[in-house]
Amino acid sequence: MRAYLSIAGVCISFLTGCATQLQQSRMNDAAEQFKNGNLSHTSQAVDNAFATKNALYYLEKGQVQRLQGPKTIPNSTQNLLIADQQVQRWEIETSERLKRSLSDVGSYALSEGLSSNYDLKPFEMSMLSQSLALNHISQGHWQDSMVEAKKMAQREKTIEEFVQKRGLAISDAQRNQQNFQNTRGSSSRIEEIGGYPVNLLDDSETRSLKNSYQNPSAYYLSGFIFESQGETSLAAPGYRLALELQPNVNLFKSSLSTLDSNIKNKNKKKDADTLVIIDTGYMPKITPYKINKTFNIGSGPKVITMTFPVIESSVDRYAPSFIQIGNVQVQPELTSSVDSMARKNLKDEMPSYVLRATSRALVSLAAQVAADRAAQQKSKNNNNALAGALAGLLTGVALQAINVTDTRHWSTLPAQTFMARASLPVGASALKYSTPLGAIMTQNINLVQGYNVVYLRIFRDRATVLVSNDPNALPLKADAILKADDSTKSAEQPKSASSAEPVDEGIFSKFSQFIGAKVKEPVAEKNGSDEGSKVSVDGQASPERAQPDNKAISAPSDNAVVDNPNSTNQPNLFDSFKQFLNNKDSQ
Repeated sequence: MRAYLSIAGVCISFLTGCATQLQQSRMNDAAEQFKNGNLSHTSQAVDNAFATKNALYYLEKGQVQRLQGPKTIPNSTQNLLIADQQVQRWEIETSERLKRSLSDVGSYALSEGLSSNYDLKPFEMSMLSQSLALNHISQGHWQDSMVEAKKMAQREKTIEEFVQKRGLAISDAQRNQQNFQNTRGSSSRIEEIGGYPVNLLDDSETRSLKNSYQNPSAYYLSGFIFESQGETSLAAPGYRLALELQPNVNLFKSSLSTLDSNIKNKNKKKDADTLVIIDTGYMPKITPYKINKTFNIGSGPKVITMTFPVIESSVDRYAPSFIQIGNVQVQPELTSSVDSMARKNLKDEMPSYVLRATSRALVSLAAQVAADRAAQQKSKNNNNALAGALAGLLTGVALQAINVTDTRHWSTLPAQTFMARASLPVGASALKYSTPLGAIMTQNINLVQGYNVVYLRIFRDRATVLVSNDPNALPLKADAILKADDSTKSAEQPKSASSAEPVDEGIFSKFSQFIGAKVKEPVAEKNGSDEGSKVSVDGQASPERAQPDNKAISAPSDNAVVDNPNSTNQPNLFDSFKQFLNNKDSQ
């Protein structure tokens, strides 16, 4: 009975691991459509990829919806807030876990990868807060964006404590495993596993990061939000932290130095103080990477397989070369690399993956040897060495069925964020920008007096543009809702004005007074004819013309100086275990 239960447990773990890998594989298959800006297809791919809606589903769905344009912002916000609830639960559970022993934290870290639930990675939590803040700003809800900024700062305290304690817990777990024969050779260092592409986690950009969860762009956005509300004491820390993380960004320096005067003269401003945020590139895929090792022990070779997540090389990076609003050409600066944050996060999590994989591999190896010996002993009179080898092989295959690794990630995030800030005329303006394929796009936007945010998500030949205080991103006007409701109730006696439910039209009315006119639909800049003035199905403007010069930036070299994993000076974590088995064979 115990054997059947063990096999059942292996099967359940295997099936759950396969389900999570299939989910990510389907999202990876939709990557090309997303890069082309085909957001309708991507949205459908998200629905098809997730048999069960977990936090990752709501991240992907909410992100695609916000990029489909202002009219889908309310739906996007709703889905992202569902994912945010999962983060809130994680915070509570982690806070309780941190109060307990190191073994509790270690058990959590070593058990990841087999659950249908999804715990956001630290940098994804930061990006979730940033996405929600931008959604709120698009809907004119600046106070709600302040809540997201504060929430992000509070969460980082829990994240920082967890990351620190996780490292201690993994070291403690490894020390404990040295007390058992079957796991004595386990390791938490990926450098000791020959064949793994360590250089993908060790490029110069990744090494320059302080950690994987502090996002300079998110910090700066929070500072800008607080400044817009006149909160000097809250804006200054955001600008200061952004500058500490990226000391070479001129935008961060100037915003911090002019903060006091900006807030002092806030009510005297006649222009549109505008923050331009440009997201470019695409998150690299994270896929399973299998390493096989063979040991000639007993009656024949014994094979073990270890599986680790590996992040692909950076591709499709793009630095915006041309951004112009009205007659002002802005100069965006690279403020954060989400790509590098993802690599840093994987590098920080790798000890957990390595310790789990090597421990399982050694247990599998020991089980194969034990099955081999038992089978040989049973058939000793017949000299049947084949039975022992076959028993060992079957045991190894059964145990390796649970050798899965979690490769799920928020795949619709950008690779890089650029920012610029400028004082611009109030009112309607033409936003012009270049795409990676060389097209010059034009879209009409409207800026209000005071603080504005213009957000661009650039794809290969188009972009999504979102502007703060956009009436298209606001909920339907109350009178339209009442009119639609009345049309379905024509047979009923209409209510008097005094008995009708009160309707709050304050938000829309307030911002429509500021804006004055509805923001026009995006159009392509004309080039001697009207044939190019079309809008794509996803709401992005179509390109005017293609330029021969491709502005894409090549990926950084993967030839960074790292330890050679195949070097003879590298410790062999299996030597001690092999020696133990050989000594036992000779007895």
